[in-house]
Amino acid sequence: MEDSAGQVRTVRFLGQAFSRESLMCRLFYLFFFASFGSLFPLLGVYFKQLGMTATQAGILLGCRPFLEMASHPFWGSFASRFKKEKLLLIFSLGSLIVFTLAIGFVQPSTQYCVSIMESEAGEAVKPQENDTCISLLTNAGEVIPGGAVGFLKKKIGLGRRKRATKEKTRGRARSKITTTTTPEPTTPPKVVTENIDLSTVEKPETAIVGISPVYITREEVCNYDEEAYGILVTPPHSTRVYKQPVVEQAFMMLLLLIIFGEFLSTPALSIADAATLNACKDHPKEFGKIRLFGSVGWGAAMFIMGIALDYSDTFRNHPCPVKNSTEKNYVLCFVMCTIFIMAAMLIATQLKFGAESVRSDEATALAMDARAEEVAPALAEKARNRQAQVDTTTQNSLLITLKSLNNLHTIIFLVLVTIFGMGTGVVFSFLYWTLQDLGGSPSLFGMLSVVNHLGEIIVFFYAFKIINKLGHMRTIYACLLVNTVRFIILALIDNAFLAIPLQLVQGLVLGTLWACASSYITLIAPANAKASSQQILFLLYQGLGKGMGSILAGICIQSLGSRVTFVLYGLFCAVAAGAGFAINKFYKYDGIKYSAGMFDDEECDILAPQGLPSLRTDMHDAFAPQTAVSNANYGAIDPQQDAYDRYVSSAQ
Repeated sequence: MEDSAGQVRTVRFLGQAFSRESLMCRLFYLFFFASFGSLFPLLGVYFKQLGMTATQAGILLGCRPFLEMASHPFWGSFASRFKKEKLLLIFSLGSLIVFTLAIGFVQPSTQYCVSIMESEAGEAVKPQENDTCISLLTNAGEVIPGGAVGFLKKKIGLGRRKRATKEKTRGRARSKITTTTTPEPTTPPKVVTENIDLSTVEKPETAIVGISPVYITREEVCNYDEEAYGILVTPPHSTRVYKQPVVEQAFMMLLLLIIFGEFLSTPALSIADAATLNACKDHPKEFGKIRLFGSVGWGAAMFIMGIALDYSDTFRNHPCPVKNSTEKNYVLCFVMCTIFIMAAMLIATQLKFGAESVRSDEATALAMDARAEEVAPALAEKARNRQAQVDTTTQNSLLITLKSLNNLHTIIFLVLVTIFGMGTGVVFSFLYWTLQDLGGSPSLFGMLSVVNHLGEIIVFFYAFKIINKLGHMRTIYACLLVNTVRFIILALIDNAFLAIPLQLVQGLVLGTLWACASSYITLIAPANAKASSQQILFLLYQGLGKGMGSILAGICIQSLGSRVTFVLYGLFCAVAAGAGFAINKFYKYDGIKYSAGMFDDEECDILAPQGLPSLRTDMHDAFAPQTAVSNANYGAIDPQQDAYDRYVSSAQ
C-alpha cells in the first residue's frame, strides 16, 4: 500500500519494519491458524468423549481433507469469475464460525451413570456374589439446557412455569416407559453411590490402547440388562453412559455439519494466500516467512488451550459429577476458536487484492514454486531432464499436466508423497487419542504441538541444504524410513511424555518432505503445467493422503488398537520406500521418453550446496496482467540457463 507520495507504508512490529499489507497478512495467518490450533487437533479426543468409536472419529476427521480436495477447484473458478475475493473470504470465515459452533452444540444425551456402592462407613459393597461385578447403573442427574443462558434463566425465574410443565410431562412419559420397557436403576438402602469412570477399573491385561468406547456388560455392571436397556456405551475418562443409537444419531448430525461447513469454508485459506502473494509480489520468497506466523499461531494457541483444559474439569451442568475427573470441558476450545476466527475476519477486511489477482486455487502452487530456486543448479538440471515430452499445443492445461505426469517415475514419486500424507492424517486424528490412554494430558498435547511446529520452523531454513546433499528421491526415501522408525517407537512407548522428541522429528521430516516434493514437481513439470502439477501434488498429499490416513487408521484402531496400527503404518512406509527405490533402480526408466535421460540419483554427492538456477526471468510477471499465451508459458525456464552455465564454468 502506498501513500500519496508513492512511498510504501511501513509499520514497526516486534522491533522490525513491515509493509502494512504484509503485516496484515502475518496477523491474519497468526489468528486464522490459532483458531485451528485451539480446537481442531483436539476434535479426536472430543469425539472420543462423546462416545464415538475410532471408526466414526476417523470418518468425521478424514472427510474434511476429501471435501477440501473436491471443492478447491470450484471455489477457485467462482472467485476468479466474480472477482469478489474479499467478500468470499469473509463469507467463508463466517461459515466456519457458524458450523464450528454448531458442532459444539451436538452432543448425545446422557441417560445413565455408572456408580460404585459404598456403605455409610465408606467400605465398598458388592451388590452380587460376582467377583467381576463392581458397579450399578444409576439415573443421570438433572441437566439444565441452554448452558450459561439456562442457568441465568433459572436464577431469575424465567420460564419456571413452562419448565415445570415440561418436567411433569417428561416424568409421566418416563414412568410409563420405565414400567413397560426399561427398569429404573435401584440402589439398596443405606448405601451411598459414587460415580466412577468404568475404564479406570478395567483389568490392565484386557485393556487395548486406543479402543473406545467401553461397552457396558453384565460382568462389570450388576443391574445391566441388554434387552431392557439396549446397548450402552461409556467413553474412557468419563462417567457418562450413552445409548448407542443416540451416539449414532449425533454422529450423523456431526457428519452433515462438517460436510456443509467444510465446503463453505474451504476457500478462506486459498484466498488469503492470493492476497499474500499480491502483497509480496516484488519479493515472492517472503511468502514462506509470512506463512510461518501460521505455525506460531497454531502452536501457541494449542499450548495455551492445553494448559487451560487441564483446569477445565469442572462442569456446572454435569449429569454424572465426580471428584478428580479426567473428563475435560471443551466448551472453552469452541469459544476461543470462535474468537480467533472473528479476529481473523476483522483483519481480512484490510487485505488487498490486485486487479489481476492470482486464482485462489493456484495461489498455493505459485507460492511453493517460488522456493524451487533454492535447489542446487546441478540437481535442478537433473530434475529438469525428467520432463516428459508432451504435446503442448492443446489449450487444456489439465490434460497437459496429466500427460506429463503419466510416467512410471513420476507416478512412484506421487504415490510415495501420498503415503507420507497418510501418516500426517494418522497423527492428526489419533495421536492425542492414543496418548490420552497412556496418561497424557492436554498440557502435554500443547507441548507436542509446540515442538512439532518448532521443527517445521527450523527446517524451513535448512530443508534445501538436505535436499541438495541427498537429492530429491533420496530425501523422500529417507523421510519414509524415518517415519517407519518414528511410528514403531510410538507404538512401543508406555509413557506419553516420550512422544515429545518424536513430534520434533515429525516437524523436521514433514517440513523437509514438503519442501522436497513441491520443488521437485516444479522442476519435472512442463513449463505450462507447473501450477496444475502443484495443485495435484497438494490435493494428493493434503486431500487424498491425509483423508485416507484418518479413515483407515480409525478402522484399524477400532479393531486392532493403536499400537498395532502404528506398527503396520510404519512397516508400510518401509515397504513403500524399498519398492519405490527398487522399481526406479530396476527399470531405469526404459521405455519412457524424456528430453534427456539422466536419472542416477547416486551421483548427488558431487553437488555443491549453493547456487540458484534461474527458473523464470521475472517472478513479478506471474502477478502482472497476463494473456492466455503468457499464462500457458508461466514458469518457463530460461532456455540459455545462464545461472547453470555460470555454475558449471566456475566448477571447471
